[in-house]
Amino acid sequence: MKSYVFILCPPYSGSTLLWKLVSTSDAVSSLPKEGQFLPEVRKVMRRDPWNSNEQFPWETIKEVWNKYWDPSKPLLLEKSPPNIIRTREIIEHFSPIYFLLMVRNPYAHCESLMRRNKVNAEEAAEFTLRCMRQQAENVANLDVSLAFTYEALVQNPKLIAEKIQSFIPQIGELQYDKKFETRAIDGIQSRKIVDFNQKKIDNLSLSDLDKINRALGENKDIMEYWGYEFYTPPPQHGLIFIKTRSQVWFSKGWRFARKTIRETLR
Repeated sequence: MKSYVFILCPPYSGSTLLWKLVSTSDAVSSLPKEGQFLPEVRKVMRRDPWNSNEQFPWETIKEVWNKYWDPSKPLLLEKSPPNIIRTREIIEHFSPIYFLLMVRNPYAHCESLMRRNKVNAEEAAEFTLRCMRQQAENVANLDVSLAFTYEALVQNPKLIAEKIQSFIPQIGELQYDKKFETRAIDGIQSRKIVDFNQKKIDNLSLSDLDKINRALGENKDIMEYWGYEFYTPPPQHGLIFIKTRSQVWFSKGWRFARKTIRETLR
């Protein structure tokens, strides 16, 4: 019997890394990209993905995904981030099912949202807190789920791989020590599992950190639930921020230059 594995993880919180780790199993068939971006369903799934009142045609979506999954594999994997608000509908249409839940340090999450979605610190913090609360609800309401943090994954990938293997016995062995191609603050590279949280936090200005801390301070309960501490920047943070921001912009400019050169030489 086929089983479904859904990764429930907010955007920019390590979902791709976790997806690629789980995909190292010979028992797993993963979609070529996030299910929400497959051409046959992208229009409907990306219309207003974070609106919980938006109704999705799940039977149609499932038919499309089945065309991309390898039917010879016992485990079928999907990881679209907006799935974290749609677990009730998913359970109705996919069975048997396993859920892998993950959240990330809220400061690092906010930095990614600000840099990649061009939102301000207040908007980033609001969305981050919404995701953290939704994931806490998912932990409480989902019968077959395994929850952990991004930090637990990157600091001890062997332990998390073993927990996943125990949670999903048919998954076999996960290759946690191999290199994975993922996008991080320094661009897309192939590397072993690395923690980028501090570099992301270093890329937040003192003003942005203050705004994020104010929002998080009003939600101490959810910080405590996930085991996160409030960040007090050191006296030298201003200089660290300037250095980190310069490195990020240099890396971005270098990637753009390399892309331009490649396209010119074609």
